[in-house]
Amino acid sequence: MSKSPPCVLVECERDWRSATPYKSLLYADRRGFAWEWLRRHAPYRHAWQSRDRLPEEFGLLAYEDPGHALADARPIWSPGIDPSVLASHPIRLPATAAEDMLDIRKLSQFVSVEIDDADIEHWLLTDGQWIVRLDLHDGTLLGGPVFLGHALSGFRAAEPGIAALRQLGALATAGQMPPALRPREPRAVRWVLELRTADAMISGASHQDMARAFYGKTATGERWRLENGSFRLRIQRLARTARKYLDDPFCGPWFSARGSHP
Repeated sequence: MSKSPPCVLVECERDWRSATPYKSLLYADRRGFAWEWLRRHAPYRHAWQSRDRLPEEFGLLAYEDPGHALADARPIWSPGIDPSVLASHPIRLPATAAEDMLDIRKLSQFVSVEIDDADIEHWLLTDGQWIVRLDLHDGTLLGGPVFLGHALSGFRAAEPGIAALRQLGALATAGQMPPALRPREPRAVRWVLELRTADAMISGASHQDMARAFYGKTATGERWRLENGSFRLRIQRLARTARKYLDDPFCGPWFSARGSHP
């Protein structure tokens, strides 16, 4: 995606000076960070207003309002960008245990769906932190319990789908996501700081403003660039990374199961 200046965020955007409004992201699926960067991406915000580009160009099956933070957003990522999407088919069996069937009606508080021209149902189940994506090929999940078969192939390539299937099974059985299967992203603290840096840049804050907000009184003073070189370098690195993600929201490890990107 081409580079462009940062966009002006909606009036209700988070206060970057405080870590509190970003706290929920510490427990979010890493794909949530893809959305947080995409909604700050100037070309996407322009396309949301003008509808002059297809949402698929931004990895989405349908437009999502960039004014919605992750807790309220329901972006449905294309299976072409998200390796965790389960490709599923209904299977008819004469006698199937209820615990092996998915009744989407019992999970309605978590559900969003898009149906494409080929009648494929693209389902998103999320509470704003954990995410499960399922594409139903043939049939429908609407109307009652369905026994599903899932297409998985390979070994390493199947790992994201296996993890998603484990989450879906627990969700279908218990009606909620168990703590053991909720996202635990070890780099979330760093990623949140990068988002705060981006919001600071968009608001016109200086590097010293950021250092003061992130690191407190130890990064203050008129000679902070000389006397606090380590803080200055940290902010410079954060700003470079933030600029990179503002220019290209998908260059991070958001859809990599193993997080192979730095």
